[in-house]
Amino acid sequence: MPYPLVGAGLGSEMAGDPIAVDIEARDLVRELVSSLHYLRHVDLDTVGGALRLAIPAQHPDPSPADAVKSLSKRQRLDLAFEAIAPSEYDAVCARFLQHGDLTIELKNRVEDLLWSRENWPSITVRTRREVAEALDEVDAIWLESDKLLDLVKRHWVLSSPEWSFDWKDPYESVVQHMIRNPGDWTTMEFFKEIGALDGGDRRFVLFLEGLLSGSVNPKEARQRELAAAISPILARAGLKIVESGTTDGYPDFTIVAAGTRPRPAQLILFAGQHGKPSLRVRDVLDQSIEVLTGDDSVLAYDVPVTERGLTWRDVESWWSRRQGVPPEQAKRELWRRLTSVCSDVSPAQRALLVAYYDYAKDHDPLFALLPEVWLHWDPVSRRQRGEDAYLNQRMDFLMLLPRLRRVVLEVDGEQHYTTSARQPSPRIYSKTTRGDRDLRLAGYEVYRFSGYELGEDRAANTVSEFFDRLLDRS
Repeated sequence: MPYPLVGAGLGSEMAGDPIAVDIEARDLVRELVSSLHYLRHVDLDTVGGALRLAIPAQHPDPSPADAVKSLSKRQRLDLAFEAIAPSEYDAVCARFLQHGDLTIELKNRVEDLLWSRENWPSITVRTRREVAEALDEVDAIWLESDKLLDLVKRHWVLSSPEWSFDWKDPYESVVQHMIRNPGDWTTMEFFKEIGALDGGDRRFVLFLEGLLSGSVNPKEARQRELAAAISPILARAGLKIVESGTTDGYPDFTIVAAGTRPRPAQLILFAGQHGKPSLRVRDVLDQSIEVLTGDDSVLAYDVPVTERGLTWRDVESWWSRRQGVPPEQAKRELWRRLTSVCSDVSPAQRALLVAYYDYAKDHDPLFALLPEVWLHWDPVSRRQRGEDAYLNQRMDFLMLLPRLRRVVLEVDGEQHYTTSARQPSPRIYSKTTRGDRDLRLAGYEVYRFSGYELGEDRAANTVSEFFDRLLDRS
């Protein structure tokens, strides 16, 4: 493999009960593909290409004169569905979500399926009730009525009452009791009516983030008051609210698992080749760091990483812009740099890198796996600093995943537990374990691999089994 390829789909190994979830995904994909039947034959060709569906031609025979050999739209779509491998169901769902013209109900079902793959903490009904009660203590939970209604429509599918003979806007009750007469409903009653007490965990979290946003509450003091009211309740559920940026001048609040870093990464120094990079602080008050070392020594990714994580396409685009080269050239240059750096460290580290990108090349998004990433930097040498020196100054690999997850992968060679004379050393091993504890307490996830696991005939299985579980095909 000369360099990693950015492919089409999300991973799609099923989580939970493989039989039940597989059936759910299969039926949903069948429904999604069938939903294209309203299109004309010629439009199916265009839409099928955008969704990467193998929709056969209307006239599979070279001679279209024989009408009997023409396929109906239903037949074309049935054949397109049958051509989809079960391992691609999640990828197809994601592409429909991105490119398809879905109804609100179908869009929510697709989101729920994909979000079910995420390892999101369970949010109990009790927690949701306590959140509602805490919000009631703060008074009104919105300042912009139209944005509140947009938020409800974005996340919750409501239906008209069964007893109504005439069509009625299913969201009219929200308008009536939350907006026109804001004292009619408590927040608890509001949550019950829209389905927030029993909806999916991820959907509930996104809904809360919307309530805390500057669009629904364009007053920073109100945003912070709401966040402070529900923070202790979420903490008991293993969650916390972090300030992750700004939008239109108002703070953004993101709900993440406890232990997650409070803000996205701002600078990543990786793929170092020639020792410690040269840095200086340009502005102490702004914590602005200037990298003096050239690209031949270390690469400096200086684009703030968003809450969706860091993908290979992000890194490739950054290098393409920085060097002024086409994307394909940037991809090749970066791949050569990453493999070269890993080869200089150890065959096992290179094996992990190559096996990961080979495993993930058809996944979308393809999250970047960056080697030799600087975690700590001290202008004084370890020998000079003595016992106060930082441990684990560099990480073998770093991945930045959605929801501000920072994942560290370490490849253990003999130096992690033996002396230079290859004698087992409890002192050296204790430094390794202490460094891991420090990382975990700082909000990083740390996973270690032995060189044996990454041997030539074992690396592919080791990597695929690990990343299947880490990414959970989300």
